[in-house]
Amino acid sequence: MSDADPEILLDPAPAHGRYTLRPVTDADEAWMWPAGCEMLRPYVEPIYGWREKDARYFFDREWKARQAVQVAGENAGWLELARRDDFLFLHEIGLLPAFQKQGLGTQILEDIIAHAEANGWSVELQVLVTNPARRLYERCGFRQTHAKMSRPPGGWKCDPPTLQA
Repeated sequence: MSDADPEILLDPAPAHGRYTLRPVTDADEAWMWPAGCEMLRPYVEPIYGWREKDARYFFDREWKARQAVQVAGENAGWLELARRDDFLFLHEIGLLPAFQKQGLGTQILEDIIAHAEANGWSVELQVLVTNPARRLYERCGFRQTHAKMSRPPGGWKCDPPTLQA
């Protein structure tokens, strides 16, 4: 992964106003690294075990390809999305715990799907079987095709999210 700015694939300030996207800066490493460890460790460890050195390697290799997700100017998480020939590959949506279970992940995913639909692309992703985000992807029409899940253009729509009270 290069240190070049990632291609901006979604509107950085969607009309619905739920969130904004911005390129990451070096300063973002200070919150993204510990937050990523805290969020991913419970899903990675049961399958692969947890080795800080390996986690750091993958973080260092990939984090600058992310976009920071902000809500009302506050860092809420990150998005890593890449364009392939005829599909979008969703590498990761990572939301900080304070922004989970409020429909934000669903909104981001719906925006990704709408962008792909408008261009006739499918959306593909991979998710660990231990990750509860898998339910979100399934609710939004992704189906397991082999080792990853895909959502074809014109596919299923997202069911309404279950919002936290």
